[in-house]
Amino acid sequence: MGDHDTWYTLLMPEFWHQLEHNAAEHLARDWKFMMFGATHFTLVHVAGAILAVVFAIIFAMRYRASLQDESKGVVPQRQFGMASITDRFVGAVFNLSSDVMGEEDAKRYLPLTGTLAIFIFLCNIQGLVPGLVPPTDTLKTNLLLALLVFLVYNISGVYRNGMSYLAHFLGPKIGGFPWLFPLFLPIEIVSHIARPVSLSLRLTGNMVADHKVVGVVALMIPLLVPLPFLLLGAVVSIVQTLVFTLLTIIYIGLAVEHAEDH
Repeated sequence: MGDHDTWYTLLMPEFWHQLEHNAAEHLARDWKFMMFGATHFTLVHVAGAILAVVFAIIFAMRYRASLQDESKGVVPQRQFGMASITDRFVGAVFNLSSDVMGEEDAKRYLPLTGTLAIFIFLCNIQGLVPGLVPPTDTLKTNLLLALLVFLVYNISGVYRNGMSYLAHFLGPKIGGFPWLFPLFLPIEIVSHIARPVSLSLRLTGNMVADHKVVGVVALMIPLLVPLPFLLLGAVVSIVQTLVFTLLTIIYIGLAVEHAEDH
């Protein structure tokens, strides 16, 4: 396979070429600025994200079906399948959330944090399959996820604490007035803007590096030698899912906690 060849382009070459050609007329950018140079327009990351969504729905349906038996989900299943994987995966996210933001808020935000963790993991793991490209090795996918987290935790903070959430941007009050707001306001704004940037860049950098290393080793020596790198890639996929999800939980937990000094 070439640098831009995937199972999508090999199995459906004419359909895929026409699809990308039509999409490029409306979506491809023709401007350049600093690191945003000319790039090869492709929809493989979109296809990979759709594939991850399809598998996430299948996992959710299998887990839902497991709750309809006589145990009602109280007794864990003995069989190792999609339902048990989903149960343990989401359970780990819930336990992690409970330690950070408390059980009540963990339940409230579990649909977001659990879905986010499953989606990112299913995207990351595609990099270990020859002929597939992980959607998370492009900045576009990760920046969209990071902006979603940014909006959720800020909206949650305003909804939970009202104007006191915005007041923490101004710094501590001295004599009933935040006299240090000229110093604290720009620092707080920059720090919050840096959160989605760091989330997206961290995930993109690690997944691009992991995908390139596995691809180069598999191309040079395709038999047995890539196996340790595939195992390392699996660890990277899990760790990056954990880091993104944990930071999301921390940001939400910090936003919804009750302010005491403002």
